[in-house]
Amino acid sequence: MSALTLVHLYARELDINGDSGNVLALERRAAWRGLAIDVLRIGPGEPLPAEAHLVHIGSGSSGARAQLHDDVLSRAERLCAWAATGVPFLAVAAGWQLLGRSVTEPDGSVVAGAGVYPSTAALGAERAVGEVAGDSMLGEVAGFENHAAVTRLDPGVQPLARLTRGHGNAGASGPQGDAPEGLLAGALVATGLHGPFLPMNPAWADRLLQDAATSAGAVLPAGDARVDAVDALARRSRQAIRRRLGLAAG
Repeated sequence: MSALTLVHLYARELDINGDSGNVLALERRAAWRGLAIDVLRIGPGEPLPAEAHLVHIGSGSSGARAQLHDDVLSRAERLCAWAATGVPFLAVAAGWQLLGRSVTEPDGSVVAGAGVYPSTAALGAERAVGEVAGDSMLGEVAGFENHAAVTRLDPGVQPLARLTRGHGNAGASGPQGDAPEGLLAGALVATGLHGPFLPMNPAWADRLLQDAATSAGAVLPAGDARVDAVDALARRSRQAIRRRLGLAAG
């Protein structure tokens, strides 16, 4: 098959927590499966391609999010059209807010999002900060949360994971554990976890690559020994977080 096209939105503007590592993980894991992937890094004002097989948007400060708001809305129609045809998306924290339905600012004002994700966010003064661990449909997840948002999923929409330790979508005012985290709706994946997320939780990288291959009418090839080696390293990293949080190894 020809190369997959990965659109990395605002790679320079939204990388406050190293979320570009998610794109690096996707590139490497695709290469280890013999799958070519072209990464298009799209900045403000730069045109989107006619076609995409995977979209990533990372996190940033509230100031960066505000500066990008109008640019995101100008792309909303194309982004929503991609999502409607099954193109997988991964959005992290502030990027998720930009691609959601709306964001309520601390002063109570509401700004519209691109509407790709069936969710809304409300920003507060308290931040949820720290390592987290939990479980998802693809097994255990772990990472680091650093956000001031309470995120609500539309009725019937499922979270990506449920945290045993961590605040997740409930925000800093929510319980420290047994909390929904992220969003999973078809090929749409969103999370508030950094670290970055995919190197720590590579099963989700493979899920995104499989969905991308499907959107291109292909099948994800089997990986080589490097996939297994990196998976083992990621598993040890998740277990280290679980130990620091006082949890049994997953």
